[in-house]
Amino acid sequence: MKDKSWAGKSKGGKTGYQIFVFLLRNTGLRSAYFLLIFIASYYFLTPRSSSRFIYQYFRKLGYGKLKCIINVYRNYFLLGQCLIDKISIMAGFDKRFSLVSEEEGNLLNMLRMGKGGVLLSAHVGNWEIAGHYLDRLDTKVNIVIYDAESEAIKNYLNSITGKRKANIIKISDDMTHVFQIMEALNKNELICMHADRMFSRNQRKISVPFLNENACFPYNIFKMIVIFRVPVSFVYSFREPDFQYHLYATKGKIYEDKPEIAIDKISRNYVSELESKIKQYPLQWFNYYDFWEN
Repeated sequence: MKDKSWAGKSKGGKTGYQIFVFLLRNTGLRSAYFLLIFIASYYFLTPRSSSRFIYQYFRKLGYGKLKCIINVYRNYFLLGQCLIDKISIMAGFDKRFSLVSEEEGNLLNMLRMGKGGVLLSAHVGNWEIAGHYLDRLDTKVNIVIYDAESEAIKNYLNSITGKRKANIIKISDDMTHVFQIMEALNKNELICMHADRMFSRNQRKISVPFLNENACFPYNIFKMIVIFRVPVSFVYSFREPDFQYHLYATKGKIYEDKPEIAIDKISRNYVSELESKIKQYPLQWFNYYDFWEN
């Protein structure tokens, strides 16, 4: 049986991060982007399953074969840019970046409900950039992550970027993260999480049509939001030209139907919004595993 779960960690080692940090400190952002041309080329030219799966994604968007092949390279390059941007912004290496949004007011209105709120996103664009800037909402932001990265990489990046503005809640086998989430919501704080990856073959799933074919999404995330009866907003941050990121946020909504009906509604609304955004920013989808059921 083919495992459609995601391993929970990115490729690459500490040395690669050290090289980019050296360039950012000493020669600037553009030199880091220049080196990235060769790194992205290496990932593009060497056989790997991620290339096959991201090619499959572009085919589902309706692109021709040649455009799909070119877009695989462009996708690797954009992922690298997002990682470089994150380090540069969080470490304060470059002050040119900004986050723009016409919908940030939706998050402020959600907080006025006094129930906290869940910001549901996906592995698209650059969510950590949005989390870095969301401290201007004047409430604590908590990011829920499945943390399987190398301790050496994490410790090194923390030493460069300093303490994160957002609080990190790690997904744990003993489910203590659920109680941490509940406690944060009771304090009218925001919970940020992704709902587009299956981390385990045994994880309960919900099947929803996505780009005209059924795909698996984690059932328990939607169930938790419904049980807690808190508002949820679908939030994304995408890279734009000229050192800018664009934040999108739907109006906060509490799903008050019967549980199974509410779970079905929230999952379909989430997938519909995700599909709309990746059609707008097709190169910024960073899911490198066999996503669809067939």
